[in-house]
Amino acid sequence: MKKLTAILLVLAMAFSFTACGQSQTESGSSEAGTEAKAETGAADDDTWVLAINATFPPFESIDDSTDNYVGIDIDIANHIAEKLGKTLEIQDMQFSALVPTMESGRADIIISGISPTAERKEVIDFTDSYYFPMNAIICAKGAGYEDLTALEGKTIGVSMGTSYANIANSVEGATVSELDNTPLIVQDILSGRCDAGIFDASQAAVFVQENDELEMHTIESEITLEDSFAIALPKGSEYVEQVNEVLAEMQEDGTMHDILVKYLGEESTAQYEEMIKDLEIAQ
Repeated sequence: MKKLTAILLVLAMAFSFTACGQSQTESGSSEAGTEAKAETGAADDDTWVLAINATFPPFESIDDSTDNYVGIDIDIANHIAEKLGKTLEIQDMQFSALVPTMESGRADIIISGISPTAERKEVIDFTDSYYFPMNAIICAKGAGYEDLTALEGKTIGVSMGTSYANIANSVEGATVSELDNTPLIVQDILSGRCDAGIFDASQAAVFVQENDELEMHTIESEITLEDSFAIALPKGSEYVEQVNEVLAEMQEDGTMHDILVKYLGEESTAQYEEMIKDLEIAQ
């Protein structure tokens, strides 16, 4: 537990020095181009509609200074697209809309901190997992909600359509408030409408680093495949194995390491890689 807390403290410091931008040519337009795609889906076989929820730093967010999409998942998406000869057009939407959008044929790929749960695997396919996150509680500073037991009977905010809702619903007597995105959960915690929220620990570190009225506590829980992040593709997609090959290559040639360093920093990345090297599901 002390090791995990140390990792998150380093993450919180590292995030303030990261978030390098990308051009719209690389990541796609957030306006006219994606609005057209929302109606028609991919225009041709060489164009992929990438569905994301850009409220999840350091994995995906919008750079306020450039209006470009940035983050770990955006860099991974761009690398995969380059390797497979695809052009990406990004659709930014609520997290709960990601799977339905793919089911309806209006998205070709989802890379947005999405976990390969059994329920989702019934309707879409997933690649091998590429990231193994921890979970955390955010609450007002001094509230001291250090574990799920402390949240019994409390109001817990979670992002709609995420696996965090399952965690919150397991808390005895809790009222679960599902909101459109994680910044809204933070607002509700600050306003007192929610007692706490459950987040990915990496994102929680960002929010706490940005707001000194908040505190976070890592949830001690087993890291499972259903908690990991993987890439989603349409059911029966011919590209699952091809994307898996690219992901494996990224791990072997250091590309994935470099992307994590870009957004998490050298020390945090080294500690994360040390943490997962003996994790059976990460092999």
